[in-house]
Amino acid sequence: MKKGIVVILIIIIIFSIVSFFPITQNSTINISATFDNTVLQIVQIENWKNWYPEIKEAYKSNPADYNFKKDSSNKIDTISIPGKKFIIHILTPMSYTINEVGNHMENNFAFTVFPGEAKNKMKIFLVNRYPLIFTLFNINKAGEKALNGFKNYMETPEEFYGFDIKMAEIRDPIIASFVIKIKEKDIFHQIQISLTDLMNYLNTNKLIKTGHISISYIPLQGDSLQITVGIPVDKVAAPADGISCLSLPAKGRVLVGNYEGKFSDRRKIYNEMTKYLTDHALSIPAESFERYLNDLIPTSDSSEIKIELDYPVY
Repeated sequence: MKKGIVVILIIIIIFSIVSFFPITQNSTINISATFDNTVLQIVQIENWKNWYPEIKEAYKSNPADYNFKKDSSNKIDTISIPGKKFIIHILTPMSYTINEVGNHMENNFAFTVFPGEAKNKMKIFLVNRYPLIFTLFNINKAGEKALNGFKNYMETPEEFYGFDIKMAEIRDPIIASFVIKIKEKDIFHQIQISLTDLMNYLNTNKLIKTGHISISYIPLQGDSLQITVGIPVDKVAAPADGISCLSLPAKGRVLVGNYEGKFSDRRKIYNEMTKYLTDHALSIPAESFERYLNDLIPTSDSSEIKIELDYPVY
């Protein structure tokens, strides 16, 4: 009996020792992202707060809890958040080792970033070092958690670009549109006049409004603009007084992004969608246009708007 207890104790001791014996595991994480975007987020360590899950959460909750520090050699960076410290050793511009220290535990891993086999594909080679017991109980490993956070950030438009951007089909195949050239200072007044003229055109031709009001803004020389105000309709009618019905290609593709905020601040979504178009090598056969999702058009730069910005693409 005593001998059996001794054997069990020995087995428990050996298991305990072996369980905490460090092992190394290699894995590869594939990411759909451009080389330039990937490098920007990896090489500039201060950008790690955008995607490193624990750092991101702490920074989002309270930026004052986040601290970033470089050492004099420019080879070691340290990020501190409440209860944890991340010591980042820069081996090369694309290779790093990370020590996560806190809560009476330390996690260590390393990773290297490589271009993938296809365009706009990247891969990260991860070397994770952790106790064997983590594998036995399938405990989430620090390196995998961090780099899966990076993958999610790079592959989710709302995370990376700051807006919900996606491909869709044209919803309004026929649009009654009014094109005018105006001075920029007259924009809001002229939009109202154009809409009144369009509604009169719809009534005269017995057309039914089938979707949201759309407006396209094209800068011209000086302080001039060309604006196209459109209303989706159920059928084509003859042109009159500068208004005509435009037929859009059936099932044509558009890149769409949603924006809510001040009219004057909507340039942000234009900038990010332009970047998306470049990153994904998409061509634009026609001008972009804004669909006002609540049909409330702006009356001033400070007007709160809710739009879907559409770029026809191929």
